[in-house]
Amino acid sequence: MRLRRFLSLFCFAAVFLLAGCAHKLIVSEVLQTPEQAHIYTRYNLWYTNPMRMDTLNMLKGEILPFGTEVVITSATDREIRFTTVKDKRDFRISFTSDYRMMSAEDYMRELFSTQNESDLTVGVRALTIEKLKAGIVEKGMTRQEVELAFGPPCAFRTPSRSLDTWCFWTEYLVGKRIIFTRNVVSDILVL
Repeated sequence: MRLRRFLSLFCFAAVFLLAGCAHKLIVSEVLQTPEQAHIYTRYNLWYTNPMRMDTLNMLKGEILPFGTEVVITSATDREIRFTTVKDKRDFRISFTSDYRMMSAEDYMRELFSTQNESDLTVGVRALTIEKLKAGIVEKGMTRQEVELAFGPPCAFRTPSRSLDTWCFWTEYLVGKRIIFTRNVVSDILVL
């Protein structure tokens, strides 16, 4: 009887511990790239602490610009760690699927690219590129330009990127609403 109780408790504890373990992601498989491929940020990453970034990408603090070359040092379904190639700064993003409403794999594919800054900004004027790298969105900008500056809109406030209104957070429960008319920014509202 004691042995049966012990085995039951042991199995329960093992299942509980295994359920709490992070699942390691293989970067080259997730991004569908060769292992030695150059990887870049797809959009500006906003942060107040580079080691405590979250998946909301709140529009406050400093900016790691789109097109920044990085090396992903580790990735799980709970966090992504990477280092910038140019200045060797370390970053850590805690992944929460509830915030992005997607898997960690899909989030990584959304966050990183094999396209450098020049590839990401084909057809964008030089002055606009500088504004985007500074996190500035203005009337007349395209959806692509807004996404470079702010990242993808918050999925639980903007369930589809085809909508004419995109919502972004600047603080918890405070944000910006970008209104598009014919696929260009027509208005910017503070929420």
